[in-house]
Amino acid sequence: MGSSLIQPDTGTIIWTVITFVILAFLLARFAWKPLLQLLEERERTVKDSLEQARKAREDSEAALKKNQELLSNARRETAAIIEQGKREAEELRGELLARARQDAQDLVEQGRKQVQFEQKQAIESLRRQVADLAIGAAERLVVQSLDESRQRKLVEEYMRNLPASLPGEKRR
Repeated sequence: MGSSLIQPDTGTIIWTVITFVILAFLLARFAWKPLLQLLEERERTVKDSLEQARKAREDSEAALKKNQELLSNARRETAAIIEQGKREAEELRGELLARARQDAQDLVEQGRKQVQFEQKQAIESLRRQVADLAIGAAERLVVQSLDESRQRKLVEEYMRNLPASLPGEKRR
């Protein structure tokens, strides 16, 4: 009994080979082809997915680069606009200061002219009053000896000889 297991039986070998061949044929016919087709399909799907992922990565890298360029351009433009705004503000400030200085200078000049005009009017008024007073005083003193034309001549001569020490007056 024990030796029959170790010794090969030709009948069993033949049936084992026949069974193996039939099983291999059936597997090849019905199982291997569909399995291989399924594996090839899966391989194509994975390759397609990898290709799509590569294209998506390239597209996203290109979009990222473009966005970075746009951001860089926007920053440069913003800096240029800010710089231009600063220059324009500085120019406007200078113009406003110059205009304010000119307006102040014009006001001072106008005030100076107004003061000179009023001073001349006051001096002229004072001269008329002095002339009237002098005429009145002289008239009282020499009412009998001088007539009016002579009095006027005397007053005018007196006025010409007045000292030119009054401010803003020139000697005639």
